[in-house]
Amino acid sequence: VKVKNKYMKIEKEIKRIKWNYIKPIKIPESLKLYLWEYQDYAPLEILILRTLTYGSFEDIKKIYNLYPEETYKIALKYPQIKRGVKYWIERWKKKK
Repeated sequence: VKVKNKYMKIEKEIKRIKWNYIKPIKIPESLKLYLWEYQDYAPLEILILRTLTYGSFEDIKKIYNLYPEETYKIALKYPQIKRGVKYWIERWKKKK
């Protein structure tokens, strides 16, 4: 997607990350706080991404135990995931 600024002659390309996991998943009750626009079901990628971004350590561990491969791939895919979160996910992956 190309965006033009109307005040200056700047053209910038915005790259969007394509979702890999779009299957609707029932939202666990403890994680509904992070998915404010969804009622009972949400795409798996959004559920994991929001948990990794806003969740506590226990929430991140819970989502990793439910979906280990998907969580690992999503944590490495998005640049906004904090370094500490990536560290723990990689450590848990090495243990298994």
